[in-house]
Amino acid sequence: MYLRAWLGRAAALRHNRQTMKTALLSIINLHADRQCRAYLVADAERREAALIDARFDLVPLYLDALRRENLKLRYAIDTHTHADHLSGSDRLRNILGCKVVMSGATRNKVPDLLARDDDEFELGRAALRFLHTPGHTPDSMCVMAGDTLLTGDTLFIGGSARTDFMGGSASALFDSFRRIEALGPDVEVLPGHDYNQKVRTTIGEELISNSAFRERNRQALMRRLDVPGPLPNNMSEMLAFNAHAGIAERAIIRAQEVRGLGVSGRDYTVVDVRNANEFEAGRIEGAKHIPLPDFDARLGELEGVRRPLLFVCKAGVRATLAMMAARRAGLSDLLLLEGGMEAYSAARQPMVADTGKTPAVVAPISMGPAAACAAGGSCSSAVEVLSHSWSEWVI
Repeated sequence: MYLRAWLGRAAALRHNRQTMKTALLSIINLHADRQCRAYLVADAERREAALIDARFDLVPLYLDALRRENLKLRYAIDTHTHADHLSGSDRLRNILGCKVVMSGATRNKVPDLLARDDDEFELGRAALRFLHTPGHTPDSMCVMAGDTLLTGDTLFIGGSARTDFMGGSASALFDSFRRIEALGPDVEVLPGHDYNQKVRTTIGEELISNSAFRERNRQALMRRLDVPGPLPNNMSEMLAFNAHAGIAERAIIRAQEVRGLGVSGRDYTVVDVRNANEFEAGRIEGAKHIPLPDFDARLGELEGVRRPLLFVCKAGVRATLAMMAARRAGLSDLLLLEGGMEAYSAARQPMVADTGKTPAVVAPISMGPAAACAAGGSCSSAVEVLSHSWSEWVI
């Protein structure tokens, strides 16, 4: 009886979707090689697009994709307030003039538009439908694009969101799961993270293989998920950045522009926040080394140095966090190197090293157990995640 009723509701919902203002939407996974996902949803005929869960450090990649596909970005959508990465939505708005969209339940100060449950926003000849799906966070939502559901951090492939921090609720997630289930078994699911080397799934497949999603007992799901675990690395800094407008575009410089600042140590100061092994392997000559874990304790060392301060790391995230900390401490004239030392090296800019080898950008060594936890599944329930890598997050 339950199955017949569920299939009937699913058929009705599919019929309702067909009566909506719809058109064929293309969806591109913009970094399928990473655990952290972002999606470009586009109406190819009108050349309008929405970008879902953009990362700050990968904005140049998104800009290239938009140019390549000849698309105008209308919306930058965050499915919730992220604690595991820096959102790129504000920067996309600064560069392209798009609107930032978040759930109507958010307390975030960044969005231009608030999407409430079942709201539809036009995208070309199509419409994006927003479903309020709290659980991981109170402001979590999913985005329905045609017959595909982009679930953010609400539902993963074979796994479920963490509910033990950021106002999470396993009871609310139970209800959100049932809301998603009612969409029907054929609806395709694209999650905000992938911890199992899979790209896509369907609601029907998750009902078979995902033990959390198919759980019928609310209390059992609560016992399973409401277990405190280690918090994501740098969570407070990530949240502070994502809850407020971040960095003005004029404060972000490209690798080729660094030489125009003058001589490092005389005309400006490079603040390199990478680990010791990274710093020794290849850096900008004259850089001051303050590893991110030591940054707050050593902020005073920047008081009398030559301005501006140019913050650098491997690819941009750690430098951004340090730059935000410096700004909160009252320091001014701050710059960020876009793409970090990876971009600097790729642009064949001069570097020095202490290793006796050709200067190079290397991966950090040993981040410790807390970092390892944050590395894999900082947004996913620990009981669901199969394998992780810290390499994505230390950038």
